Amino acid sequence: MELPVYELKIVEDLQDDAEVSFVALVDKPAIMKDFHVFGESFIEPSKGEHEKDFLPRCIKYVIDEGKESEQAVAICNSLWENHFAGEKISYDYDDTLSTERGKQMAANDIKNGATVYIISARQDKEGMLTTAKELGIPESRVYATGSNKAKVEKIIALGITKHHDNNADVIKELGSIGAKFTMMQGFAIQNEEQHIISGPLMLADTPIYRSNSKFGEHYVTFSPETIKDIAIKFSKKGYQKNVNLMHDSNMQVDGLVMFESFIVDKARGILPMAGYEDAKDGSWFGSFYVENEQVWNLIKEGKVKGFSVEGYFDYAAPNKEESYAEKKLKELSALLKVPF
Repeated sequence: MELPVYELKIVEDLQDDAEVSFVALVDKPAIMKDFHVFGESFIEPSKGEHEKDFLPRCIKYVIDEGKESEQAVAICNSLWENHFAGEKISYDYDDTLSTERGKQMAANDIKNGATVYIISARQDKEGMLTTAKELGIPESRVYATGSNKAKVEKIIALGITKHHDNNADVIKELGSIGAKFTMMQGFAIQNEEQHIISGPLMLADTPIYRSNSKFGEHYVTFSPETIKDIAIKFSKKGYQKNVNLMHDSNMQVDGLVMFESFIVDKARGILPMAGYEDAKDGSWFGSFYVENEQVWNLIKEGKVKGFSVEGYFDYAAPNKEESYAEKKLKELSALLKVPF
C-alpha cells in the first residue's frame, strides 16, 4: 500500500506558532521527536552508519510512534535490508578509495551487502589491486579506464547505482548516480581558527516517514517555497542564536550564532556546499560562529556532527500521485478523444 504524502507548511504571520524556532547540534542528524525534528537524513541509515547503531535508533523511534516492539523490529530490519538491496557502488581510486575514509566507506558498503567496484581513470590497475585485495574486491571488479570520459561510460554500462569520486566534472556528468567524495561528514568545520561550522539545515522535497494517531503512517515533505518562508520567518524573529544540544530544551547554549545562510537556487548561481552537490533547489544551508569553547570541543571530538531544525508545522492535504494504471488510462483517453 502506498502511503499518503503530506506537505508541511507555515504561514508568514509572525504571531502564528508554525515556524522553525531552534537549531540543535546533534550526534546523529537523523534524530526525530514527536513534534517535528528533522536532520540530515531520516529513518533510514545515515552515511557510514552501522547496522548495530541504526537498528536501536530506528526501533526506539518506531515504538515511540505507537508500534509494538515486534512490529518495530520487523519494520527496521526491512528498512535496513531494503536500503542496501541490489546496490552496485563504485569508487574512484586516487584521493577517494586511496584515503582511510574511502576505505572505511567501501568496507561498510561491502559489510552491508553492496557489490563494490573500483573504477578509475588510471592507465592500469596494478597500483589499485593491493587495496582491492585488502577490501575483498575481486580483480574482475577493478577497472582502469584511461580517462574520465571512459570512466563515466564504464560506470553507466555496469549499471552502477552510486559512484563516489572527488572529481566534480565526473559527478556532474553522472547526475544522480554521482556522489562527491569529501572528508566532511554532517556539518563541516570551515575554519579552525575562526570557529566556523557549516552544513545543510533543511533539504527540499525529501520524503520523511512519520506515523501518528491522527494521520497514521505517512510521509511529509517541505517544498522549496515553504523552506524559503521558514528561513525568512526564522530571520525576522531573530532566532539566529537559538541553539540547543540534542533537542533538549534544558541544554540551550550561548555563544553560537548563525551569521550566514543561503537557499540553493542554481538558476541564480547559488550552489550547494561542496560535498552536498546533490541537494535540490530550495535546500537551506547555514554557517554558525562558535565562541562557546565547551561546544567547540564537542564538535572537534565528533560528539555532535550535524544540524537538526525543530519547530511546529501545518499539514496540507496529501499529495496524491496518479498510479501507473491511471496515467495509462488518461493517455489512452487522450488518443481516443474520449473523457476519462
